[in-house]
Amino acid sequence: MKRAAIYLALSIFLAASSLFAARPLSTDDAGTVEKGKFETEISFDYCQYRPDGTCQAPGMAIKHGLTDLLDLGLGFSHSTDKDADGNTVGWGMSPLEVGFKLSLLKEQPKLPDISVSAGFETGSAGYGINLIFSREYGNLRLHYNLGYNASGETMVSGSFGTSLAVEYIFAEKFRICAELNGEINDDRSEVLGNSGLVGGSVTLGPVDWDLGIRIHDQRGPKTTITTGITAGF
Repeated sequence: MKRAAIYLALSIFLAASSLFAARPLSTDDAGTVEKGKFETEISFDYCQYRPDGTCQAPGMAIKHGLTDLLDLGLGFSHSTDKDADGNTVGWGMSPLEVGFKLSLLKEQPKLPDISVSAGFETGSAGYGINLIFSREYGNLRLHYNLGYNASGETMVSGSFGTSLAVEYIFAEKFRICAELNGEINDDRSEVLGNSGLVGGSVTLGPVDWDLGIRIHDQRGPKTTITTGITAGF
């Protein structure tokens, strides 16, 4: 039962961590949704645990531009964990996640775009806050995130997370991307995990379809395959 609970917590975290990011990346970009517009993301993650077991985690998120500088997002995910024999050992829905992103600086010729985002899960005292830097060089885009996650529980430490991502756009509708992520306890006593992702997306009419493969260190699942569809309206 303990193992199942660990699997469930990991899989929900993996799905929820990228609900509001620039898929397939979990690194967010500094841009906000245009005022009065909506952006919807439907995602699906497949995880291979170590030494065995799998997880399937679909998720959905929607963001709305409240002003030219501020957007609001809602998201949730579901996960099903199975052992090596195909038996279900974990199953459940994540709490509703609420997120905000505020643009602090944008469209300056020699400076990066800067935003700050914050989010929380309903029913929990925990929260996350993230500082986002983005910079464009022609078809090349760079993003850096520095975040803090508070557990909301007494005597349970929070964590710092950092990620760096690069994107390249070619032929107008194709994008390839890669990123590195790391997380450490806020007292620096323990590294919680490191991972890297390679992937890309293609524009197919009114939607973008993305696909990525994430490799984790020994503190996380072995491999995660992530895919999704994003549409704006």
